[in-house]
Amino acid sequence: MKIIGLTGNIACGKSSLARLLIERGIPILDSDEVVQQLYEDKQVQSEILEIFSSLDKQKIASLIFGDDDEAKFRRKKLEAILHPRIELKFKEWLKQNQSAELVVNVLPLLFEAGLENRYDYIVTVYCNDKLQASRLQARNHELSGAEIEKRIKSQMSQAEKIKRADYLIENNQGLEELKLGLGMVLEQIRSATD
Repeated sequence: MKIIGLTGNIACGKSSLARLLIERGIPILDSDEVVQQLYEDKQVQSEILEIFSSLDKQKIASLIFGDDDEAKFRRKKLEAILHPRIELKFKEWLKQNQSAELVVNVLPLLFEAGLENRYDYIVTVYCNDKLQASRLQARNHELSGAEIEKRIKSQMSQAEKIKRADYLIENNQGLEELKLGLGMVLEQIRSATD
């Protein structure tokens, strides 16, 4: 089994790639979906309430996104609640899919969390900055330009993620480009020898 980490910044195309992988029958674990499930857990809710006095995801997002020290501190607190549970889910998922040739973990903060060594290969999906901001605005109409910029800046730069990845998929042209890029990367990974 080859374990692939798929990363990329917000609004760059990870979810679209995840759907394409599912269509190809490749097992995926989307860490964002795991987080959504965790927010339903009573113990997790209790721990989040202790720190943020709210379970409103938009309110929490407004407190943790940003590159100021206070936002970083609150983000670390939330990660301390979620990351150990995400890790447990990851290990269970690997066991369930141990007979698969390839498995893909979609993880936006792969590099930020220092999880590079967990994967055989890391794929980064990226797009130009202007397109990224417009995609984020399109799916989050309520966000102001300043809030969009805060969310983008709270992640490692795309340039750094590109530099650290084993494989890259560009997503500036839409679905056909994405399909082509994914096909090429999967072919390279399948033919790669460790």
